[in-house]
Amino acid sequence: MAPLYSTEKEMRGSVSVEYSAIERSVEAFQQPVGQAHIIALCRRAFGEERQVDSVQELGGGLYNNTYLVHIQELHPVILRVGPHPTRQFRIESNLMRNEYASQPFLAPISPLLPRILMADFTHQILERDYMFQTYMEGEPWAQIMRTLTSEEKKALWRQLGSIAKKIHAVRGQHFGSSVLDSPLPSWSLTVISWLTSIVRDLAEARLDASDVSCLLDIAQTNRRLLDEITQPRLLHGDLWVPNILVKRGEGGAQIVAVLDSDRTSWGDPLADWTMFLLQREAGTEVDAFWESYGQPEKSPGAQFRSLIYQGRCIGGARLEHHRLHHHESVKRSYQDMQTVIQVLPTAGMP
Repeated sequence: MAPLYSTEKEMRGSVSVEYSAIERSVEAFQQPVGQAHIIALCRRAFGEERQVDSVQELGGGLYNNTYLVHIQELHPVILRVGPHPTRQFRIESNLMRNEYASQPFLAPISPLLPRILMADFTHQILERDYMFQTYMEGEPWAQIMRTLTSEEKKALWRQLGSIAKKIHAVRGQHFGSSVLDSPLPSWSLTVISWLTSIVRDLAEARLDASDVSCLLDIAQTNRRLLDEITQPRLLHGDLWVPNILVKRGEGGAQIVAVLDSDRTSWGDPLADWTMFLLQREAGTEVDAFWESYGQPEKSPGAQFRSLIYQGRCIGGARLEHHRLHHHESVKRSYQDMQTVIQVLPTAGMP
């Protein structure tokens, strides 16, 4: 078995740079950035005179390549490098640019966010978007989940509910995203645009998209139910345990950081990725989320919209499972979508 990390040193006079990259196959979606390129990126961001001491690629993410970088006389920084534009699905293009543009609107949770120190979308050094951010201390919630007591888990879910509530309280002027797609005047047009992009991505990936096309037809036929949403709200798009850092102390576990805010958009809070996963995990400690967030709307229209959103999430996740060669998950997504489509004809009816 190949080692998890490969290490090399670049000698510059009497100074060496420790470089560690995760071993990946040439077919892998995430392709590492070479040491020379990373040094060049650091010097553009922090100055030619800065000496890079070490670069370590971090695991856990499935989209960007993430590195912990130590530079002389500076605090440790995080370097995130997006995939090459040609490797991105339509539904995820320019995510890093989207995160950069959305930062001012995430002000209500600003203490939890890494600060963007520098972003470069010129592709002059590397044909990929990248940004440097402050390093946030804490333990990944996903990694320590099994070590937490039931009460500790509930406390964290209540905290996450408060965070989501603050994000969803931010009002916007349009639906969708001004970076990922053109801003749209109505919520129905936004949902239809998202589903259309998923259909096209699935077709190009040579996956059956007929069920998502069916979902799209239902959404188009029932636009009036989607357009009951008239006020755009900020959606995080990826607010879940893999992107949360926590610290444990005498007062219990506390959320200290929210990472990877690159999938933000404007729309119906019920459409946020968080809500989809909460439904999947209902009946466990995650239900404590609603104690601080508040109970979601239960109207017929909300029931219909929730099912459309579930289908959208299933279709989007199918693409990622396909990219990661998770064949059983891809197969299961078709079963999950059929369950949604079978219920939809009676949803939203008075």
